[in-house]
Amino acid sequence: MRIGIAATGTVLLLAGASALALGLGAFDAFGALSGRPLLDPAVGRFTGDHAWFLPALAGAAELLALTGQLWLVVQGRAVVHHWWPDLDPETRGRARAAADVLNRDVRGLPGVQDVRVRLTGTANKPRLRLNVSCAGDTLLSEVYGELGAGPVERYRRATGMPDLPVVIRFRPVSERPRRRRRRPRPETA
Repeated sequence: MRIGIAATGTVLLLAGASALALGLGAFDAFGALSGRPLLDPAVGRFTGDHAWFLPALAGAAELLALTGQLWLVVQGRAVVHHWWPDLDPETRGRARAAADVLNRDVRGLPGVQDVRVRLTGTANKPRLRLNVSCAGDTLLSEVYGELGAGPVERYRRATGMPDLPVVIRFRPVSERPRRRRRRPRPETA
């Protein structure tokens, strides 16, 4: 979907830039293109004979623009709810305090190196996201079982949302071999 939107935007940007360049006379080396009418004379005659054409075209363009703006508002709202859940201040405060406890409890599990806790969604559909970084040799099934049995359930009770859906993403972190520094060798004579 994003590739299609990017391609459409690129084509429209190039069309607008070339129309602007044409109007400013950038293509006059190929003939006096900027002096010609924007529409072909046949189109001008058609619009003169059919008075409904230009208002209908303007109405269709307006509907298309309004649809695009509505789509942008919906996308923007989804992004906002992703970062800032639409919750009342009391629930948000309880969730923040419970997230600190959840963060501490999850970091205490064996093999867990890092965790990120985020409450997302709307007031009607909240969701908890956990990004858990574990050592490479950690048994993820054990960590998953411990999360569901203890810390996540306590978080749900603390926030007052017993049916809160939880998305857990595991990311194994492997030890990278350290590179040895090269020491400069003294020059020998």
